[in-house]
Parts: sequence; structure tokens; C-alpha cells
Amino acid sequence: MLKKFRDWLTSGVSTVSISETIPKTKVSHRVQLSQSHLILGDGAMFETAIGEDRDVETLLAIQTACYNGETPWNASALHHELKRNTNALYIVIRQISKPVAFIGAWLVEKEAHITNVAVVPEFQRKGIATWMIQELERISAAEGMEVLSLEVRVSNEKAQCLYHQLGFSEGKVKKFYYSNDHEDALEMSKQLVKSEVASLER
Repeated sequence: MLKKFRDWLTSGVSTVSISETIPKTKVSHRVQLSQSHLILGDGAMFETAIGEDRDVETLLAIQTACYNGETPWNASALHHELKRNTNALYIVIRQISKPVAFIGAWLVEKEAHITNVAVVPEFQRKGIATWMIQELERISAAEGMEVLSLEVRVSNEKAQCLYHQLGFSEGKVKKFYYSNDHEDALEMSKQLVKSEVASLER
């Protein structure tokens, strides 16, 4: 799914039928987070919010901190996601005004596909990524999604370990997936079972 979006950006022609897959109401306008603040075990408090177009600079800053100064998702792509893609959902974490983390996903055809998970280095290993993924899982189940999926670099064993702990299973390897260095990606996914969906419905 992420490759389809990238193809759309570079070609100007969507590989996904917009009229068939995008609902009339934006996902980000019809869902709510379970809490407006996240408090960690050490007492640190963070603000949580559904991402909006005004958050683009925050998302760029988080990427810069996480990816050695690079922004795999540039401003143009993020503006499209937050303004025009009604299937897209972003969760943004801040501490006062300091950018901390975000997660992005597409909710399309019974599948919630995570496009990005990023936590700035000084806030990693504190449970923030876990909370964002679990919150996205809760929302996806309530929206009727049946699968939660993502791609991860084959070299990123730390992230793979987290995803395994959260119940994701390994799928196929996508050869030369990442455009900057052509590293392979590992598909991982998690089934959202019917009982779970029913229990999380709003």
C-alpha cells in the first residue's frame, strides 16, 4: 500500500481508485484518541493529538531527529496525507511544544497499514511507540479493519522485536524496498479478530 502511495506521488496518477477506497468523511475527523495526555512510568507527561495539516513541520522535525537529518516523507507528501488523503490517520506526540513522536497509517479495504513510526532518540525505549501502535490498533478495530500491517527494514531488529511483542507475525521479504539505499523490507501483520473488533467498537 505504501508503494502505491509513493507511485502516486511520482507519477501524478493514483494506483488506487480514489472513488472506490476513500470514504466521504475523513478518518481523522471521525475518530478520537482514548486520552489527551500520555503519562509514562517515570511521571513524564506528553500531549497526544490527531495529526492535522498544521503539524507538518512537527513531523518533519521528528523525522530529521530520527533519520540522520533526512526526511523520507517530505513536506509535499505530508501535506497531501493530512489535507487530501481521507484514509490517512496520524497520531502526534509532543512534550509541551517539543516534537516527540508520530505514527501514520492508511485505513483502506479492511486493512490498516502503518506507513511510519518515529520517536526521537531521547524518548525511545519509554513505551511511546507501543502506546501509539496500540492506540492505532484500537481505532482500526473500531473502524472495522481486520488487519494491521507494516514494513520494517530487515536490519532493524529492535523494531522487529517490538512488533513481535505486540503480536505481529512475519510475512514475505520485499527486495530492494527502500529507495534511498535499496535495503530489503520485511512485511509484518497482525489479525484483528472479530471478538476484538466487537469489544472495541464505539
